[in-house]
Amino acid sequence: MPTYVCAVPAGLLSDGQKAEMAEAISRIHSEATGAPIYFVQVVIDEGGTTRFLGGRRADGQIWIRGDIRAGRPESVRKEMMLAMMRAVAGITRVRESEIWVYLCNLAPTDMVEYGHVLPKPGEEQAWFDALPEELQAYLADLGTSRGTFKL
Repeated sequence: MPTYVCAVPAGLLSDGQKAEMAEAISRIHSEATGAPIYFVQVVIDEGGTTRFLGGRRADGQIWIRGDIRAGRPESVRKEMMLAMMRAVAGITRVRESEIWVYLCNLAPTDMVEYGHVLPKPGEEQAWFDALPEELQAYLADLGTSRGTFKL
């Protein structure tokens, strides 16, 4: 499922801002792609990394990298990135020019989740139906059903 890693300078954001950022990114991805919001993973990384641009420290920059399943139209990806940038700017008060968003499109067959290689676009239903009943029940507990499951 989609994973967004947000690299931010340590101490730049409050816990509330981090939560708002994660909610906004999850919502935007879900609305743009149709993927259930509860599959979107957001990681806020304040690991103490020091960023440099042109040899100068970039202490206020936020960098967001999203690993998503390939196959989304360019127009969807572009709008999703811009919406994330705008939402994060509004939440953090960091200038839009200091928020960079990269999307990395992975072939679905290059991902394993829930112990199974992900399906190609259009094969989601067959993939879900082939899952063990226990896993189908787990996903149903998250609000997923055979009729609504999308990646």
